[in-house]
Amino acid sequence: MRRVLAAFGLLFLGSLSAMGCTSGSGCSEGDLCECAQGDQCYLDCDGDRCNQSCHNMNRCGTVCGDECTSRVHDVKQGSQSCGSGCGLECFSTESCGLLCGDNCRFNCHDTKQCSAVVGPNSEVTCQSVGACQVECTGSCIVHCLDQHCQISCAGGADAMMCEPGRYACGGC
Repeated sequence: MRRVLAAFGLLFLGSLSAMGCTSGSGCSEGDLCECAQGDQCYLDCDGDRCNQSCHNMNRCGTVCGDECTSRVHDVKQGSQSCGSGCGLECFSTESCGLLCGDNCRFNCHDTKQCSAVVGPNSEVTCQSVGACQVECTGSCIVHCLDQHCQISCAGGADAMMCEPGRYACGGC
């Protein structure tokens, strides 16, 4: 799964260059790596447990292994790709796309368009968004605090409403 995520991330982010990166395009395991200002930036973590941040640019994206944190904000187009056990946040963007493995936590807020594909046992929160599309490849929880969410579950199953604003694939 990790190789599939990495390949998708490279294809998804491949058009982004390292222009505007303050830490360069390669990040080391456990280090903070940040892009700020400029037109576009692509951060690639060489390992797990990286702490990545992209902000104040037109386009930026992050790719990481497992147990990473990634924050993308104040950009037009943001994207994030991560293995398992990641904590990701995207806000103040026109659009944000995410691909994450199992046990991920994704918070998307104050954004026009959020799109996410998450693995089993993941949790997604969409708040103050124009539209939020979430595809769960296994059991997951989606907190949709707006009326503009579309949730799809593995095998074409419908998401269940557990309570107002809280949906689940695979049971509440």
